[in-house]
Amino acid sequence: MAESRQVNIRRWRGDSLQPAEVDSVAREEPLEIRVRGRGIAVTMRTPGHDRELAAGFLCTEGLIKKRTDVIELAHCTEGEAAQLGNTINVFLGPDVEIDFAKLTRHFFASSSCGLCGKATIESIHQRVRPHAAFRDLPHALLAAKPDLNAKKVDGAT
Repeated sequence: MAESRQVNIRRWRGDSLQPAEVDSVAREEPLEIRVRGRGIAVTMRTPGHDRELAAGFLCTEGLIKKRTDVIELAHCTEGEAAQLGNTINVFLGPDVEIDFAKLTRHFFASSSCGLCGKATIESIHQRVRPHAAFRDLPHALLAAKPDLNAKKVDGAT
């Protein structure tokens, strides 16, 4: 899975919108980490090295102590979770005890979008659906936005 992708962009230079050009942008997508089939965390990441990320997360959370605690780390291969490759299942040894109640997060954790800290990607989709109208915002609206914000700060309408 590529860590970046090529997109068409248009830059503003002064008051002039420049012709379209290709630029490389980093990808960022959610990763749901499941242990024994239960979602325990969602974090944002640049896709790639998901197994290492999941193992590191489990280690820093104190869920695993040694390499042999993990039997397998594998991306989900069935259902909606498998479509985008953003869910990883962690299979732990039978002697590894997990207190799922301790994994319930009772604090506000947030990236700018509020996704990090959720237990499952599905829990986010249940509350907020992507809105198609925001995919192609008019350039004029985007260009006017800084001025609109400045007016609000200055107290103007």
